[in-house]
Amino acid sequence: MAAMGQIDRPEIRFHDEISSGWEALHQSRTFKARTAAMFDLLGKADLAGQHWLDAGCGTGTLSRLLAARGCDVTGVDASSEMIAAARGRSADDAPAGRLSFQQIPTIASLPFADRSFDGVLCASVLEYVPDVAQCLAQIHRVLKPGGLLLVSIPNRGSLLRQGYKLAHAASARLSARPLFRYLAFSKFDASPAAMQDLLRQHGLTMLRTSFAGSPLPPALDRRPALGTLINILARRDD
Repeated sequence: MAAMGQIDRPEIRFHDEISSGWEALHQSRTFKARTAAMFDLLGKADLAGQHWLDAGCGTGTLSRLLAARGCDVTGVDASSEMIAAARGRSADDAPAGRLSFQQIPTIASLPFADRSFDGVLCASVLEYVPDVAQCLAQIHRVLKPGGLLLVSIPNRGSLLRQGYKLAHAASARLSARPLFRYLAFSKFDASPAAMQDLLRQHGLTMLRTSFAGSPLPPALDRRPALGTLINILARRDD
């Protein structure tokens, strides 16, 4: 997932910097587990023939997983390096659905018509944006009524994330490259209840949640007090 916002924002430069290793990171056990936990929320939903938006697509790893389920996917990201990598990968891989990728300045202003998509995927993106509410408003706008939002955000209640924050703050005093560097840019987090309220304010109904994101075994990673991410499946009901 790459940061979304103004092209010269430092979090986007950070994601440009890490783009060359992003695909390899997604092949790690931790990332595979968090992806599986997120996609498990979709169950066996038939996505064939649908059009999905991957808002903050990074190198397109999750876009390709969606396309493998038979839907067309448009991936957008603010990082030019992430988009370049995504386009290179899509040329090599040929999933069932069609893939397209484009760089945009921000998901707070999506360049798509109202009700354009059957679903939106937004994985570990909202933590980096300056205006979460505006991004959710845009996601609601481009979703068709009944369309799905599959989103992950940092879990405010995770003891591990709290520990990571402390380690980052302490090491930042000693080094220009502190531990958990992404925490210099990852600001937004929430509880499930707070996220349910925020989604409701933007015309989205939370359907299911799960927890993931830590390097712990799944039995621990999926506990609310430990998993560093909240995965959410929501629906536009109006």
